[in-house]
Amino acid sequence: MGAYTVPVETMVWLGSVVMVVAMGAGFVVGGTPAAGPMQAMVAEEAVRGRSGERSEVAVGDTAGTAVVALAR
Repeated sequence: MGAYTVPVETMVWLGSVVMVVAMGAGFVVGGTPAAGPMQAMVAEEAVRGRSGERSEVAVGDTAGTAVVALAR
């Protein structure tokens, strides 16, 4: 739509700006809900890598901070 309403020279740089802003917003919005589960997966892999065995992981979220309890 912008290509029809603004000059070509403006759209050349404005297209990149719009893309970067949209990607940044997507990272912020999409990354927030995924942070806790990702942290739990990384913690489980770290423990599994050290011990060489599978472990059960219980994850609780307290005030935005993931709490990981590992059972052997």
